Amino acid sequence: MYFLFAMIIAVGLNACSPDDDPMNEPPTEIPENPDAPDQSDNPENPDPDDPDNLEPTTGKILIVYYSFTNNVHTIVSDLRTQIEADVIRVEPTEKGLDYAANNYAIGSAQIQAIRNNPGSASSYPAIDPVEVEFGRYGTIIVAAPLWWSNMAAPLQTFLFNHGAEMAGKRIGLIVSSSSSGISGVESDARRLIPDGNFLTPSLWIRSSQTSNCHSMIARWLKDTGYTE
Repeated sequence: MYFLFAMIIAVGLNACSPDDDPMNEPPTEIPENPDAPDQSDNPENPDPDDPDNLEPTTGKILIVYYSFTNNVHTIVSDLRTQIEADVIRVEPTEKGLDYAANNYAIGSAQIQAIRNNPGSASSYPAIDPVEVEFGRYGTIIVAAPLWWSNMAAPLQTFLFNHGAEMAGKRIGLIVSSSSSGISGVESDARRLIPDGNFLTPSLWIRSSQTSNCHSMIARWLKDTGYTE
């Protein structure tokens, strides 16, 4: 049985990247203007000869996700209609925090703290521990919102704590963002799960596409070898 995760929010104001300036937009999962993305961040057209995309899935599947505005929750709910998987949702310990206050200062401070010292446990917002038998799972799907070009801080905490236990697992990555590309989130995932067997492509679902994500998920499952 899985327990809900949680986090303690670090407070403070820090500078954000130009693509995710909180003066113009919140850091995560917001409706977006579907501008043409940078091609380097576009997960379309996977290489059909990539062995990661041809290897059959083995073992059970675990989905781990965090969702503030519930866009990622909507995506995961649809995903669960298409595959059988166990699910863990990361939740904050301190309830009722106003993430939108002061131009999303709380999330900005959390991301900046991680950027300043990514190798220190003290840089990551605290979450409740959970007992996971990673040996039961052959595949782990990480579903994450983008915050200021990085993976949402609470989910980074989970991967910081458990990434070593995911060595050799097939790792699928689903990212919800506004107009910004997802390469920073992919880099975070690879840093935190250094020995994971990452599937390509990652699935990028922009906020404006959330309500119609079913076909995108179905195509991604096929491209990465989950389904025929």
